[in-house]
Amino acid sequence: MADIQVLPGLYQNGTGPGWKELVDGINGLKGVVVILGAPDTGKTTLALYLSRELQLRGCNVAMVSADMGQCAFGPPATLGMSVLKGPTSLKDLKVHSMYFIGSTSPVGHLLQTTVGLKRLVEKAQGGGAEVVIIDTSGFVEGGAAWELKFQKIELVNARHIVALQRGQELEGILSPHEDRKCRTLHRLKIYEGLRLKSYEQRRDYRKQKFSEYFQKAMTKGIPLGAVRLINPLNILTGEGCEGLYKRLLVGLNDDENFTLGLGVIEDMGLKELRLLTPIEGIERVKLVRLGAIRLDENWYDSRVKQG
Repeated sequence: MADIQVLPGLYQNGTGPGWKELVDGINGLKGVVVILGAPDTGKTTLALYLSRELQLRGCNVAMVSADMGQCAFGPPATLGMSVLKGPTSLKDLKVHSMYFIGSTSPVGHLLQTTVGLKRLVEKAQGGGAEVVIIDTSGFVEGGAAWELKFQKIELVNARHIVALQRGQELEGILSPHEDRKCRTLHRLKIYEGLRLKSYEQRRDYRKQKFSEYFQKAMTKGIPLGAVRLINPLNILTGEGCEGLYKRLLVGLNDDENFTLGLGVIEDMGLKELRLLTPIEGIERVKLVRLGAIRLDENWYDSRVKQG
């Protein structure tokens, strides 16, 4: 599970160091909460704890899973928003709205990631959420990560920035927000017993999530005259290029560019797109966004080479 591990002692009871004080602080100054941390630092565990405790205090809470590789809910390659009602566990989280990124990493997809996050937060707040908890990815090293986190925090106008760190690894990201009246920083130590997941474990997790998502998928056709293709990688189109699309992951979006569901292309003709998808009401699809990964027959993902 994404960032969810069995935590002994206090963490199982939701009372990690500083967690109760954090709930009090957020309850007193409601708004957007951005949780930062490297991989395997307990971000999702903390997000679920905050959501439960804030609901017990009468807050309307929504959660955004902004880790498109190790998503807490929803399929990989997407950002998801869940409106929380009642006691919350991972299995209880249902996707209310989804935004297709098309990759399992924000690298090369920084614009899509920031825009998608902003739109999901706005949708949650428009639905009455007083607190929106954002569970971010573990992408925290390097200039691109710094810029992504900075722009995310700015775009959603984060009231609270929560840092889960082993040492000082997040200080470069946190320092621009120090002493800003519109932001409150919370630095928390992580539980040192958390297990680090390997590359293979993360890849297997995505395979499991994709397999579950497409378990009841059926082949459906979409007339190309009825939709518009969003082709960010400039993959070649036209006669003779059908093989370039085989097994490509796509987002099937509505007129507002929110994602109704995912599809895997089986064939791209001149007049019809045939794909494997679990969604009903295919006529609601208005935009088809081409992704940057393919899924093989065993549901493992691989990056697409740009044409």
